[in-house]
Amino acid sequence: MFERVTIIGIGLLGGSLARELKERGLAKHVIGVCRSESTAKAAIAENVVDEVLPLFDAVKNASLIVLATPMQSMVPLLQSLESNIPESAIITDVGSVKTDLYAQLKAKVPSVLNKFVLAHPIAGGENSGVAASKLGLFQNKHVIITDTDEVSDAAASMVANMWSTVGAKVKRMSLQEHDATFAKTSHLPHVIAFSLVNFLSHQPDRQSLFDLAAAGFYDFTRIASSDAEMWRDICITNRQEVLSALDGFKDQINAIRNDVANSDQTAILNYFSEAKMARDEGLLNKAESMKKIEQQ
Repeated sequence: MFERVTIIGIGLLGGSLARELKERGLAKHVIGVCRSESTAKAAIAENVVDEVLPLFDAVKNASLIVLATPMQSMVPLLQSLESNIPESAIITDVGSVKTDLYAQLKAKVPSVLNKFVLAHPIAGGENSGVAASKLGLFQNKHVIITDTDEVSDAAASMVANMWSTVGAKVKRMSLQEHDATFAKTSHLPHVIAFSLVNFLSHQPDRQSLFDLAAAGFYDFTRIASSDAEMWRDICITNRQEVLSALDGFKDQINAIRNDVANSDQTAILNYFSEAKMARDEGLLNKAESMKKIEQQ
């Protein structure tokens, strides 16, 4: 499909995509750009990419450039690369925020808008880095493409086809719908997990609390081991939607706090039962459906 693919950022997502492109023959040559020498050596040793090059050399003659960096790094990178990007190249990303990225592109590097396909694979985990990358990460996972007025249909179709070929389910959304949705379903849960761990870690008996924590605590806070730089950038670039989600969650906390303070057994039972029913009917059914698909 692509002659030369350059992936800037060979971590969990970038590395996993590189593995898929090589495994499925979707790229004749996969080039990685890494921030550290240790990552570069690991990417070559594990055959994640064919070659690791410095940034400016890596984009020469690239047919596809994938930005798999923290959100706030993307536009500065493109500004520095603007004159080196081949005219025929397609650019895409794997970032979790779209409205701010699009606005920054439009303001600072508008020349790339006709070739930039805004994409977001809904895949990942608490582990990061090239060592965490793997084949199959995107299987049956959603990839959201947020269409813009400027990007060509041909570029969007090629990126959508790439994701479909590696096993993902491609869905189209608007910029605003994307950011509002994932502020609630992804960004907010990560902030909550980080906050809960910080709350316990600042208690005088923190070690005892961690030693005695049960499996539910570890399950709930697993995502607090995610890359801190990446999540800082997500909160900054999707600030308004994250704030809105936090305000909504705060209302829920205040509601259950009042019920507990008033020893309102009926209200507490109804609150918990409503949440259990919503999860059982929604998320558990989805999980079962995905499990069946994966077993086919």
